[in-house]
Amino acid sequence: MKRAFIGLSDAILEHLKKSAHYSVILLFLILSATNAPAESTNVKIMMDWVIGSTHAPFFIAQDKGYYRANGVTVDSIDAGRGATNVAVSVAGGVYQFGWVDLPSMILFNAQNPASPLIAVYMSFDETPSCIVTLKSTGIKTPKDLDGKKLAGGPGTAIHDTISVLLEAAGAQSARINWVAVSPQLFSPMLKRGEVDGIGAFDNAQVPALISLGVKREDIGLIRYSDFGANLYGLALVTTKKFADENPNTVRGVVSALNHGTKDAIAAPEEALVLMKKYDPLMNLDIERVRLEIALGHTNTAHTAAHGLSSVTPERLKKTIDAIVTAYKLQVSPSPATVYTEAFLPPATERMPPKSAR
Repeated sequence: MKRAFIGLSDAILEHLKKSAHYSVILLFLILSATNAPAESTNVKIMMDWVIGSTHAPFFIAQDKGYYRANGVTVDSIDAGRGATNVAVSVAGGVYQFGWVDLPSMILFNAQNPASPLIAVYMSFDETPSCIVTLKSTGIKTPKDLDGKKLAGGPGTAIHDTISVLLEAAGAQSARINWVAVSPQLFSPMLKRGEVDGIGAFDNAQVPALISLGVKREDIGLIRYSDFGANLYGLALVTTKKFADENPNTVRGVVSALNHGTKDAIAAPEEALVLMKKYDPLMNLDIERVRLEIALGHTNTAHTAAHGLSSVTPERLKKTIDAIVTAYKLQVSPSPATVYTEAFLPPATERMPPKSAR
């Protein structure tokens, strides 16, 4: 009766049953996709410290609409108060992205395993960590630091990682007298001769000394990277959770920052003009020095050949091992939990300009 009414064979009915079954599955998948939570496309980014020309790539990307072009709205780019402050702010969700030096991020993750951060773009191919001195002190190498007074102290990045530099330079026997003071006092104390050197980032303290009237040619630097302690430096970080849940947003921010970085390398003077717009009180002569130093850590021989944020497994492992040893960490993190290249643009899009104009 049913067959007569429909006029279809059992084979055709079976085919229709299967087709209906597949249609239901297809409809379910469509509805599931429709109801899936959308990615977060509004983000905030925290810098490592007071806003300066070092941060130009982020502001270029904002000013030229690179974030917007990638479907991301950056609600604010704000100053930070050091690596720990930035890491806590990102891990807690107050900011979705932060700019943190990689060694500090590794330490933060070890101390906060429940809310790990991951680096998604390596801005500084080499560390800005160094000892800043005046050439008049005669300090030229890590071995010369023996018996000297350095501004820094427990909890500061250079104090806590100085063993990495001394070991790489074969100067493990050097005994340093650390003077624990606020970072704002580092440069004034060095100028007055109250300390022999400063443990700091060069892009912070060299401009600070110049602003106090010290000539750049009178400033001496013992860079970690010059003595075999070639660690990675500042990186764009986010939480693993945010990256997993918002891959397109992360990809968009990384792409925009990469574009902004290339623009800063290509036209540093234009970058300075832009930063002056954000901070009219900015001293361009001082910020020019700061930007030059920062771009030097970004546009290295390695990145010129392989592209920006081209991290090698060997150097990443070396950076991790150095921090594990310096801080006596109980567990050495897997490189995959420290840095990922999953969100990078192709290498061809990360090649820095050949020369600045």
